Amino acid sequence: MPQPFVLLAVADGMGGVGHGQEASQLAASSLVEYVSHSLCSQQGPYEDWLSLLKAGVQYANRLVYEHSLQEQTAMGTTMTATLVSGTTAYVAHVGDSRLYLYRKTAGLVQKTRDHSLVATLVEEGIIAPDDIYTHPKRNQIYRSLGNEDTVDVDASLIPLAAGDILLLCSDGLWEMVRDQQIESIMITPMPTPSHTARALIQAALAGGGADNVSAIVAQVSNV
Repeated sequence: MPQPFVLLAVADGMGGVGHGQEASQLAASSLVEYVSHSLCSQQGPYEDWLSLLKAGVQYANRLVYEHSLQEQTAMGTTMTATLVSGTTAYVAHVGDSRLYLYRKTAGLVQKTRDHSLVATLVEEGIIAPDDIYTHPKRNQIYRSLGNEDTVDVDASLIPLAAGDILLLCSDGLWEMVRDQQIESIMITPMPTPSHTARALIQAALAGGGADNVSAIVAQVSNV
C-alpha cells in the first residue's frame, strides 16, 4: 500500500464554444485516472512520485490531443499539478497556470515558469516584469496540453516545512491580483484554506474578473 499523498491540479482550457472547458475537464480526470490506476497496480511502497506525475500529465495530453482530432476542432489546456507525499511536493507543469509557495521566512515565491510569450520577453530583458499584465500578447502561450501527441513537461520537487502554504491558480487569478496582494490574502487568518481560496477568487473578480478564475490553497500542517 503506497504512503498517503495529496494530488492537486489546476487546468485552464482554451478553445471556443465550450471546447476549452471540455479540454480542461478531460485533462484533470485523465490525470487522476492515471495516478489512481498506477498506484492501485503498484506492489509495495511507491518510489518515483515525480516520474508518476509527469507520466500522468503526458497521458492527459495524449487524451486531449486524441479528443481534439476526433472532434476536428482545436482545443487545449494548461496543467499545473502537485503531488504531495511526506515532506516533498512533486510538481509537473505546462502552460501559464502557476504554483506559488508561501513560507514565512521567504514570503510568496512563484515556483513554476510561465510558458508564455511575455514571460520569454521578460527573461530576455525586452519588457519589464510589470508589463506582463498589460502587454497585448499576454495571453499567448507556446506550450499546452492537446497541441501534439507529446508535450514537454516541466518537473521539479519542493522540500516542504510545517506552515508552508501552496497555491495553484490559473492566469485569471494572477493577472487580476498582483503577487503582493495574493500574499496579503494568504497570510490573513481564515478558518480553512478553502476560505483563503475563495477570498483570492473574490479579489480577482473585484479586480476585473476578465478570465475564468481557478485557485487551490493547501497548507502543510506538519511534516
